Amino acid sequence: MNETKNKQENWKRSFIPFWISQMVSIFGSELVQFSLVWWLTKETGSATVLATASMFALIPKIVMMPFAGAIVDRVNRKMVIIAADAIIALATLGLGILFFMDNVEIWFIYVIMLIRSLGSAFHFPAEQASVALMVPEAHLGRIAGINQAAQGIINIVAAPVGAL
Repeated sequence: MNETKNKQENWKRSFIPFWISQMVSIFGSELVQFSLVWWLTKETGSATVLATASMFALIPKIVMMPFAGAIVDRVNRKMVIIAADAIIALATLGLGILFFMDNVEIWFIYVIMLIRSLGSAFHFPAEQASVALMVPEAHLGRIAGINQAAQGIINIVAAPVGAL
């Protein structure tokens, strides 16, 4: 009983650093996503290229997310978040190296968008499930609202920052 009370009083100590790190991660992902779309727009001016890139960025996530949610419920969520973020970061780093070497092909960007989409399909349900486990039920509605507001702000802010 005392342990449960203690946990409910100290939940912010572990939740706030987790939440901040997830918001930074989501901001970085949105920033990269918009930057890639912006680059494709500038380089090709092709609606077909943008539509294809959008398919690679969205369809894998849409198809995989129901399965990812079921998998996340059966494994260590912390490791899923770490692995998904690491895979997304490594794919993005690889693309950054290709840009640095001036050796970027459009199909490379499609592959990176596909990898990032698959990583995101696992990251999102793991993050959401972790929040539900970390926050006491009495605060869950408020935290969910703050989470949604923060993600909306990130989506708005990441676009102009990505364009820079």
